[in-house]
Amino acid sequence: MTLVVLDVVVVLTPDLRRDALVLGDLLIRRMRENGCAAHFRLGRPYGATGPCEPHVSIFMLTVDDQETADVVSAIRSVAVGIPVLRAEGDEYRHNPFGAPELYFRKTAKWIDLQRAVIAAAEPLRRGRLRVTDPAGTRIRDLIDDPSTEPERRDQLVRFGYDEVTENGDAAGGPGDRFNPHVTLAWPVDPEFRVDLGDLPPAGGFSGTLTELAVYGMSPYGTCTTLYGKAPLGAMATTAVTDEA
Repeated sequence: MTLVVLDVVVVLTPDLRRDALVLGDLLIRRMRENGCAAHFRLGRPYGATGPCEPHVSIFMLTVDDQETADVVSAIRSVAVGIPVLRAEGDEYRHNPFGAPELYFRKTAKWIDLQRAVIAAAEPLRRGRLRVTDPAGTRIRDLIDDPSTEPERRDQLVRFGYDEVTENGDAAGGPGDRFNPHVTLAWPVDPEFRVDLGDLPPAGGFSGTLTELAVYGMSPYGTCTTLYGKAPLGAMATTAVTDEA
């Protein structure tokens, strides 16, 4: 049995994908000018894998490599009932490891989409945990560490993933850890913070998103191996009609 880590993501529009690549290159150039390298570059391969695809992560899970088609099938089935999603850029900020990220305004539609995806995909992980999170920290160590926030530990145990807005949680409450975003770069030095002050307004990073996808992951949250895409809502109906 060979285990793989999958990321169920929302696919960016062509325009937003282009903008993410441009922003990533700009931020990496700034890092280098200040003596800091980056772990990856969007649109370029990570090691021997495919190119790092800009995306919005919805749910990460570990499965046997023979089960990847089951995950794609489950996501395609649920995507039909999920409407297309208006994404509105809200702000730039760094994650705890210095990675610059573009955050979208979180709405009820984002939360509904994540809940539908988790309901479809989570049972397929069969209780397995990812070995590490995107930063390389062992998941089991996070669960066992008494300093880990209780809400984070609970989500890792229940879902195998710790960025969830659970049923019954009010947005902004202690159990609301889902914040849809695009990671634009990731510095090798986790203490380094690249300047985000004069980037294009985050509000311009907006559009209507129409597809989910299932990717195989490489380190630092990179999506490098595409297993399948799933059109949302009316887009899914159109795709079926076109194929008929």
